[in-house]
Amino acid sequence: MNIYTYVIMTDRGSAPNYDPPFTTLAICKPVIRRGAQLGDVVLAFTGSTLSPEPHSVCWAGVVAEKLTLEEYWNDRRFEGKKPNSSSTPDNIYQPKDYGLLQVSNNSHGPGAFTRDTSGQYVLIFNPSWYFGSGGPLMPAEFGLRMTSGRRAHRKSEFLPNQWMELRTWLDNGERSYVSMGAISDSKTRRARSCD
Repeated sequence: MNIYTYVIMTDRGSAPNYDPPFTTLAICKPVIRRGAQLGDVVLAFTGSTLSPEPHSVCWAGVVAEKLTLEEYWNDRRFEGKKPNSSSTPDNIYQPKDYGLLQVSNNSHGPGAFTRDTSGQYVLIFNPSWYFGSGGPLMPAEFGLRMTSGRRAHRKSEFLPNQWMELRTWLDNGERSYVSMGAISDSKTRRARSCD
């Protein structure tokens, strides 16, 4: 299995999107969206604008499904992630005869079209973990830490036993846990998403 890590610079709620029924990554991070496969993990560290701690984990999720942007738009499960249903939409690319149309939204302007659509796919996560800007520090032993402020991503291979150790760590962290659309808040923090 692969673990994709990156540093998240803002926390606005659209990339990833935590609206029910699942956490999704449909905009931004095109290389990760193209490359990640079912069973892979995506994990984001907070950037220096969100946290003074360089190795604080914001969120993580296991890729459970991978849809094209067209499939995502047409899937009824994700109607609530469209601009008319969400204040932080990520389901913003409507299929047309000539290609994709970016629907008017408050998440991404026309300048993001090429970056977003070059990702080709939407990643759907289950389970997923949300920690926010005050998330726990990633132990160095996992070998996943990234330089604070770095905007690229990194891909690491993990053996099943390594993943089980990381999963146990994620399960034991103070967090808002998101899975199957249910959000339970472990510290009365309101769950928000990161982009």
